[in-house]
Amino acid sequence: MQAVILAGGKGTRLLPLTVYRPKPMIPFFNKSMMEYVVKALTNAGVEEIFVLVGYLKKRITNYFGDGSDFGVEIHYSNGENIKLGTAGATKKVVNKIEDTFIVASSDVLTNININALYEYHKKKKALATIALSRVEDPSQYGIAIVDSDNRILRFKEKPEPEEAFSNLVNAGIYVFEPEAFDSVPKGENFDFSLNLFPKMLEENLPLYGFPFEEYWNDVGRPSSYLQATADVFLGRLKLSQVRTESLKGNLEYGGPLYSGIRCQIRRPEVRGFAVLGDNVKIGRNVKIERSVIFSNVTIEEGAEIYEAIIGENVHIGKGVIIESGSVVGDNSVIEEFTKIGANVKIWAESRIGKESIVLPD
Repeated sequence: MQAVILAGGKGTRLLPLTVYRPKPMIPFFNKSMMEYVVKALTNAGVEEIFVLVGYLKKRITNYFGDGSDFGVEIHYSNGENIKLGTAGATKKVVNKIEDTFIVASSDVLTNININALYEYHKKKKALATIALSRVEDPSQYGIAIVDSDNRILRFKEKPEPEEAFSNLVNAGIYVFEPEAFDSVPKGENFDFSLNLFPKMLEENLPLYGFPFEEYWNDVGRPSSYLQATADVFLGRLKLSQVRTESLKGNLEYGGPLYSGIRCQIRRPEVRGFAVLGDNVKIGRNVKIERSVIFSNVTIEEGAEIYEAIIGENVHIGKGVIIESGSVVGDNSVIEEFTKIGANVKIWAESRIGKESIVLPD
């Protein structure tokens, strides 16, 4: 079985975390998000993957190499992938695809049954099948209406709230027949949601939906990244390396600490959860609530971090307070007794002098 992974985007909504890394390489429980996608595909029987890279592509190619360390053969498609759009970039590799294949976004976290999706597509004799998840606010996604047989009747990309005719959204995982790309013009910008799917509907080609109930999160913003992290501890998103049976869904008082290697930790007070990367140093009397700390970070005595994401190689001084919703970019220094207000983004390479107060707009 073959697959294509879409990994060319910039992840602008997750800035400043994506200044030095593409979104697929953002760590999630100390593995890149794309690694979970690769594992899910190989578990489903995929033996060969074509990765469509673009922004900061070396971070991806250096990490995954030829795929041998991940039990799969990996090839990369470079060049004009971003300018060609999702469908146009995929068309570049379709001549190397032998049969029905899977396309997956590199930055979604899900427990979807890929084998069930693949078999469903074959059973329906579809030309393309879109995995569909139900969400409360569909305005940030492509939405679809299906008939009683789950054939897609209508599709619209990112509708205005008043235009949202469905809460079934495009989950960024597809199954295609190679012939579907006969409808994609060569060398032009052509997107799955904006162009290909509407064109298939116009031409009455067999386009189906696969509604699924398993967990799905596209990790589009820092808030959804933290929610996905919480969902692991709550047992909603299943990760093989995290056991949640004893938590019983209660993260309000106290909470688990999950760390990488070579950390030095002085009994922090954790509420909700704390996820640490490698080589993290935490001083005495530090409070961490529902936060993720990337690798090579030092947090000095008495600091307090609430519902925040701290990038790599950051130094947080004594008594610093970082309030909920804030993100500190890589290689930054927050000097002692500084306060970072709620929902503040500190850009990479920043230095905030001691006893400063940084407020949101």
